[in-house]
Amino acid sequence: MLAYIVSAYKNLDQLVRLVERLNTERSVVYIHVDKKTDHAEYEGLERTLAGRPSVHLLERHVCHWGGFGHVRATLKGIDALLGSGSDFEHLVLLTGQDYPIKPLAEIERFFAEHRGTSFMAYNALPSKSWSPRGGLDRIEYRHWRWRGPHVRLPWKRRFPTGAMPYGGGAYWNLSRACVEHVARFVSSRPDVVDFFRHVDIPDEVFFQTVLMNSELAGSVVNDNLRYIDWTRAPGPALLESRDLPALRASPKLFARKFDMFHDGAILDLVDSELLQEPRRARRRHAG
Repeated sequence: MLAYIVSAYKNLDQLVRLVERLNTERSVVYIHVDKKTDHAEYEGLERTLAGRPSVHLLERHVCHWGGFGHVRATLKGIDALLGSGSDFEHLVLLTGQDYPIKPLAEIERFFAEHRGTSFMAYNALPSKSWSPRGGLDRIEYRHWRWRGPHVRLPWKRRFPTGAMPYGGGAYWNLSRACVEHVARFVSSRPDVVDFFRHVDIPDEVFFQTVLMNSELAGSVVNDNLRYIDWTRAPGPALLESRDLPALRASPKLFARKFDMFHDGAILDLVDSELLQEPRRARRRHAG
């Protein structure tokens, strides 16, 4: 069985579409929606997803960009998943703007063939691809993000003893053994969790550091299985209809990021051309 945690904050109709694609007899989906998201929209989402036993909405909290809230949402999902007694073998972390680019049967087959193996992008820090100072600035100082502003205190601090820092993409695909290790680590090392509450953009550092300093490091493949275009903007480019050939040629399982208001047609094309799903009329959930 595959499990998913989806972290979202906008475009809840698009989130519903993603959930419909992920929801099979062999999957379970946990969703966290930022508490800053309009409450009426969220209530509409609740009504739309009601009656789906394999889809679960997590208790909401505020997530500021670059803050610990994103890690906290993922840990909530992990706790709920492990507490459910699910027999999942892999957990996939997605955003509401991700989408599969391979049929779900192919995705499920891929993970079944790689049981016990995790897929996560990682680099030891400092890394040449990170700035400033190879990413060390993120962890050597205390950072606060509150209602948008970012504050960095000027005094350095020590990284937790016995660990080397790692960083990478925030979204990953973990084996059950790795998920259980993260849960045990969080329970046994609250001091390290507290340290990461004041790391800058900790969702790109926390899970890599926990796992690559563990006995499971050898089971982690340095690949997050995502197609992402970094050539058009400082962050991930919004994918468009013109990107379909690149998506078709990609060996990756998922892609990001999509925005139905920027180019909704690309999602229809992915459905019909890559997932073999019929095109559907656009609809809004009851709101």
